[in-house]
Amino acid sequence: MNFKVEGIWCRTKTDFEKLYRSNGYDLAVSYSDIHSRLMKSDPYNKEPSDLIISLYIRKMVKRAINHKLESDGDGLRIIYMFNTLDQDSVTGLINFMSELFNSKFELNLIIINRDDYPKKGVLSKFNNVRFIEND
Repeated sequence: MNFKVEGIWCRTKTDFEKLYRSNGYDLAVSYSDIHSRLMKSDPYNKEPSDLIISLYIRKMVKRAINHKLESDGDGLRIIYMFNTLDQDSVTGLINFMSELFNSKFELNLIIINRDDYPKKGVLSKFNNVRFIEND
């Protein structure tokens, strides 16, 4: 099975959702959405730890992999929205996905409506980088 992860770096959630809906991804993952969802579901409104959020994302991705294997087994396309685009977050995503997929996967980056660029060395971690300007 082919695994493709596309990281998205954009200013608004609307840009992320528009891209997700128009390109037929199998799974959309937004760290900030998961953070908010878990915080709202906590009876004390406590902030969830990064570990809890990571476990939640792991569960989502595993469920998507199993569903894809049961249906057609063709390939899995995941879209992931970055809150911050730095070396730590990209390396963390690479390690996380490598562990989940137990195989090689393609990691691309789509930058939407941003004129600020990440620090040196971040873009080189991706297989492909694409810039989209929407008016």
